[in-house]
Amino acid sequence: MFGRQRKGGVLEVDLPNAKVIWRLRWDEFNLCDEEDYMYERFTVYGLDCSLVFRPMFYFHLDVAGEFEVHAVINGEEFTLTQNKRQVSPNRVPAGKDVEIVIHFVRLAPNSLTDALPKLLLKSHLQKTKALRAAEGEAKRLDGELQESEAETKRLAAEVDRCHALINAGSHQAAERECRLTGSAVKIQAKWRQVLTRRRFLRERDETDRRLRQAKRVRAILCLQTLWRLKQKKCQRRWLHAQNGCSNTETPYDAILAFDSLAEFLKEGKIEFLQKAESLLEIAKESRYRVVAVVGLFDKGKTWLLNKLFGANLPAGKLCTTKGLSFLWIKERRMLVLDPAGVQSTVSYRAQAVDAIHDAQTTESLMFEMVSRISHRMVFVVNDLTWFEQKYVAMLHQKYVQCKQHKELIVVHNLRNTCDVAEASMLFRRQVMQCYDGEPSHQAKLIFTADLGEGVPPVHHIGLCYEFSKAGDAFNATNREYLLQSLEHGNTLGTNIVLTDLLCSELSRLLPKFVNIETIEPEASAASEQAVSVIFQGANDKASVPKVEGTRYASSGTFCMRLSNDKARVTTKTRGVISPLGEIIAHDVSFDPIVNVFDKAIDTGVQRFIRIECPGIVEEEIEWQELPNGVKVTINKKPPIEEHAVQPVEPIRQHHGMWEREFFFDQTEGRFELCEDEAMLENGVLTMVLKKALQPRKGRLGKARARRPDAHAQGKLHLPLSASASDCTSAILVSEVASEAASRKLAAMA
Repeated sequence: MFGRQRKGGVLEVDLPNAKVIWRLRWDEFNLCDEEDYMYERFTVYGLDCSLVFRPMFYFHLDVAGEFEVHAVINGEEFTLTQNKRQVSPNRVPAGKDVEIVIHFVRLAPNSLTDALPKLLLKSHLQKTKALRAAEGEAKRLDGELQESEAETKRLAAEVDRCHALINAGSHQAAERECRLTGSAVKIQAKWRQVLTRRRFLRERDETDRRLRQAKRVRAILCLQTLWRLKQKKCQRRWLHAQNGCSNTETPYDAILAFDSLAEFLKEGKIEFLQKAESLLEIAKESRYRVVAVVGLFDKGKTWLLNKLFGANLPAGKLCTTKGLSFLWIKERRMLVLDPAGVQSTVSYRAQAVDAIHDAQTTESLMFEMVSRISHRMVFVVNDLTWFEQKYVAMLHQKYVQCKQHKELIVVHNLRNTCDVAEASMLFRRQVMQCYDGEPSHQAKLIFTADLGEGVPPVHHIGLCYEFSKAGDAFNATNREYLLQSLEHGNTLGTNIVLTDLLCSELSRLLPKFVNIETIEPEASAASEQAVSVIFQGANDKASVPKVEGTRYASSGTFCMRLSNDKARVTTKTRGVISPLGEIIAHDVSFDPIVNVFDKAIDTGVQRFIRIECPGIVEEEIEWQELPNGVKVTINKKPPIEEHAVQPVEPIRQHHGMWEREFFFDQTEGRFELCEDEAMLENGVLTMVLKKALQPRKGRLGKARARRPDAHAQGKLHLPLSASASDCTSAILVSEVASEAASRKLAAMA
């Protein structure tokens, strides 16, 4: 046989009935290939039998000897003999088990007869033996079962005892846990109480220690301050002993003795004083930088100069800078200007002029001149107020309008601040929170304010009380930063002749501050060009001293010159200085009210220009027609000749030259002056311009036919306020025009 042999199925042998049943499950022979077969061997009646079943093809029975067997395979009956041992049953359906029942009908002769009693006896003995063995096993199992039950009872009792012990132990553990928890809470409360007390005692000790330390620090600071003051006194005494004189103050190199504009206009000259041993050459051209230190009165300008340049200039409450002082720093090629403080105290003893107005005018003139001639300007303040912010903004605006890239430096002299934290907070509140910008990374209390793109910034530098902790922390570094900024701001400087520079600036500024009154009206119209300042040098430099002893000598005099000797110069009382001391760029001593408006009429639109000018007569008004507008000039003469009268109260009157061009955009239309409608009535000048609704058109031939005679063509309509010279010029122009027209017509004929 080919294929693999597989054993399987369940075989039941029924000897008394001579029957064998072989049951095969589907899952056993379903895995067989076509060549595999199921095989089983058994013994019946002492004969060896073998069964072979191939589910797909055949069933084979092999018995030793003669036999006849009936086989039922899944209900299909077959007869097998010794000669026919193999049958072919039907194919087994899928999923169905196979049951093969074999019934032996006949075996070999005498084999069944001889073997049956023995077999039956043997089978009975086997059954009896098996029954006894089963009874013994049953007894044994009953004994074991009883022992198991006893053991189970014993174990159950043991488990119950263990449960009782566990329950008792859990109760005891819960009680112990409760006792431990209570004890732990008490211990924690006691420990917290101890820690709280320790912390309180430690904080109290730390507070006491800090108080004692603060007291010691204050005492040490007081001792340090006293020691520094003592050292300063000792240093002054040592310098006094070294110099051998009673005054070790450093004098200025030069002083422009300009204390009052009214006094200058009265006397007509300003003395220029110079130290005898000074190396500053005021009348020669030299290249150097000009640095101005300005500010309000008593803000520490001179103190800052002493600290920056190592000088000992007179400073303090009792020392007041007069005029314009010059300090020459030769090694740095730097000329430092120290003007008098703004808003200083004035004297009312001299009643010839208004003291307040004279002081304000003088300070504004000096302030304007210093801002023009200096390359760098340092503005010194204490606590920054809105008034000082206005001055800073005014200075910065001057640089912007003049398109000068000069960076203003504001020094905050916090002379009453000693603590570092207080100084930082004060600087942040007054500067950093009020301006946009960035603080410096090089030092503290330094801030650069950004005032817009293309505009020079403003630098803010803070200084504190010199002999304090804040002064030790900031002053040395910030002063060095300020000095380096001045040094690198304009390294080359400018070629300057100091006297010429002062003369030119005074000549430019005086017309903005003074009025020139003359008898001739033509000369009063050119008042701004009638005054100038020249410098007259002294022949002998060691001339009569002007200040304390022989320290200063007159180097020359700045003299005022007028183009008209009969003119009288007075300070302006209006239109020059604002309440904050700011100079107004144009003269508004006579500033009439002007209104411009349009009015619709039947023939078109008229534009009216009304100027309120009370006290004006027609001879004082001139006009000039512009391409698309008109220019009006009013020369108001003083109604009161102040030099010819005796004033009971201060005389206030408006006079001077007023001029304005009214020019209108071409997009609004073309305007033509209506001369016939110009008039002066009740102190109101009215000029009328007519708007052309459409452009003028015409033909050349018709224009010639309508052209009048030469005499009619030459007639001109004179304006409202034409003078005699203007009339003569107009007549000459008309005659020339008429002659030219006559010649042209004759040539064409």
